[in-house]
Amino acid sequence: MRSKKHLYFILTNENLFHPRYFAGVLRLLDNQKYKVVGVTQVIERRKSFINFLTRQLNLWGWLGFLAIGVSSVLAKKSSPLKLITQKYKIKYFEIKDVNAKSHLRHIKKFEPDIILSSCGQIFGKELLDLPKIACINRHSALLPKYGGVLPVFWAMYHNEKKFGVSIHIMVEKVDQGDIIYQKAISRNYKNSLFSNYVIAFQESIQATIEALNNLNKNKIVKRFAPNKKQYFSYPSPSDIRKFKKRNKSFSLMDLKYFLYFFGNYKKVIS
Repeated sequence: MRSKKHLYFILTNENLFHPRYFAGVLRLLDNQKYKVVGVTQVIERRKSFINFLTRQLNLWGWLGFLAIGVSSVLAKKSSPLKLITQKYKIKYFEIKDVNAKSHLRHIKKFEPDIILSSCGQIFGKELLDLPKIACINRHSALLPKYGGVLPVFWAMYHNEKKFGVSIHIMVEKVDQGDIIYQKAISRNYKNSLFSNYVIAFQESIQATIEALNNLNKNKIVKRFAPNKKQYFSYPSPSDIRKFKKRNKSFSLMDLKYFLYFFGNYKKVIS
């Protein structure tokens, strides 16, 4: 019986929040208990790149669109997640479909005890059954409220006083597993959508560590129960217009975060 539990991460190819989140977890992880054996970066498939850009522009506005776009292009060239895995000598893999047979064969070689996901793709039964203990997922919401896409947007849209982070056990139905750790975040109404996502990912670092501790104890903090604000898709243009009447998507003050993103993971790899 091995002394350390094998962790395998599956992360989306978003190059601002996820590298910083992953670097933070690595810094806090108890190396006497866990070994990160591999990371998959999921290259999201888009039916139309023009449609994707239009959506992003509509959501973030010109300032946010340009800031996020330029930073994402620069980050892609340096491949921050890949640099972190190289520093820690962690196996790195890229895939378009998490349920692809080649991906399942790849992960199986590492004999994972826990698969930790922060990824928008739906896991099939074969992938869910692969780890010895569980697949767990990081989600920027107080589940069962606001499962699905852009949960912080929908919490702000519905004028919630709090948003948050949940780590839950993954089951075949999306975002409906029992919750092993949850952190509520009091909302500052001056904050933009972008800055609230920065906060959510920062809180996700410690939340992940706490969730792993609870998983070791078989501790469930909340059983899943259906909720009328349960699952949301990508907002329509009219939803976004309504959102912007009361909220900011991106502000000039948010530009300060971009040095924060890159400086954070560079500390890990230096």
